[in-house]
Amino acid sequence: MSLDLRQVLSEELDWRFKAFPLGDAPVRIRDVAAQGWNALEGDLIFPVVLVNDGVLRANIDLLARWCLERGVSIAPHVKTPVAPQIADLQLAAGAWALSVATVQQAAVMRRFGARRLLMANQLLDAPALRWIAAQLASNPTFEFICLVDSEVGVSLMEEALDAAEFTAKLDVLVEIGAEGGRCGCRNIDEARAVGARVARSRYLRLVGAEVYENVFAAEDLQERLGLIDATLNRVRATVEVLDREGFFDSPELIVSGGGSLYFDRVVERLGGPWKTSTPVRLVLRCGSYITQDDVAYDMLSPFAGRAPGGAEDGRLAQALEAWGMVLSRPERGLAVVGLGKRDVAHDRGVPRAFALKRRGEPIEPSHGIEVLSLNDQHARLRVPEDSALRPGDLVGFRISHPCTTFDNWRALPAVDDAYRVVGAIRCYL
Repeated sequence: MSLDLRQVLSEELDWRFKAFPLGDAPVRIRDVAAQGWNALEGDLIFPVVLVNDGVLRANIDLLARWCLERGVSIAPHVKTPVAPQIADLQLAAGAWALSVATVQQAAVMRRFGARRLLMANQLLDAPALRWIAAQLASNPTFEFICLVDSEVGVSLMEEALDAAEFTAKLDVLVEIGAEGGRCGCRNIDEARAVGARVARSRYLRLVGAEVYENVFAAEDLQERLGLIDATLNRVRATVEVLDREGFFDSPELIVSGGGSLYFDRVVERLGGPWKTSTPVRLVLRCGSYITQDDVAYDMLSPFAGRAPGGAEDGRLAQALEAWGMVLSRPERGLAVVGLGKRDVAHDRGVPRAFALKRRGEPIEPSHGIEVLSLNDQHARLRVPEDSALRPGDLVGFRISHPCTTFDNWRALPAVDDAYRVVGAIRCYL
């Protein structure tokens, strides 16, 4: 499977996109690499968030190989960047499907030819269901799966599909949740009631189960892992009960879980063998692994902070960097950089400085520099009192959350290790 990227590559980068040069003539995305730009030597406009192209590709390939070796599938969650170019790389690496969180994200991926989508969310509003029904009716090769966790939800879906004169069946997974978490049946009896209701439905077909395991706030990691494992064990038990009672209607059961932090636990608990009458396909939905971050993912990913000592499977690396220009040194020990909340994530902590750059000179480590606070367009930095940092210098940062960093950018320069701009990633957020 692959996406049709012609429309993306034909888009023009102009005044609508931050960081790219404001020349008289816009540059099409397909022509960016030919411009000879260097991200840190005066060609781009700061602030800027960069994607390291080689690291991005290596992260995608690493998880794809890991899944292949364990016989599990991946439907990478495209909500992180909503970037067809990245989704196409994931499909080329063997992704079984693409995961989305909203119908808008599904529409983006369908626009570029996605043929199998897993919507890891409830789908209850009538206009969205009408759109899905029309897509399925007009495209016989298109496959779509979404979630359900209540009999009321089933009734709402049926009403909308009936009004849309839907003549097929929409595939659904019963969502399994945990106390204090998000959506999902809290016990096997609730899941059994939903399964029985779907089995009677004229418009829905139950093809498996879904869980999102990263919903526990326990401070102690081992306690959190224990709660995750218990939830995953309940998913297995639920699927086997629903199978025995004949509620599934599919030649292959889909069981899906696994964000970017605990996917190893999902494979450990939900990988085979299964006591079911039908083969089970385990589908992971990792999203932020493509770029990692400098906080939660770097600390807790099984390919980063939780990696075994030898890290035999390899490690994910950080592919996103934010760079801002020093605007002022108003006090000793203080620098103000032109980069703020409108540019980088701040919901899981502020960015962390890692590098300094003066035009025409090599990059240096940013020893002793700390982000004190972020405003909309500014970052206040604590710097050593003897620091030679001056207005016009650049400071590089590692980001704290990929999703809410991508949220601030409609297009990001892609660079190589020498910061040569080798492309642009278009995000449809």
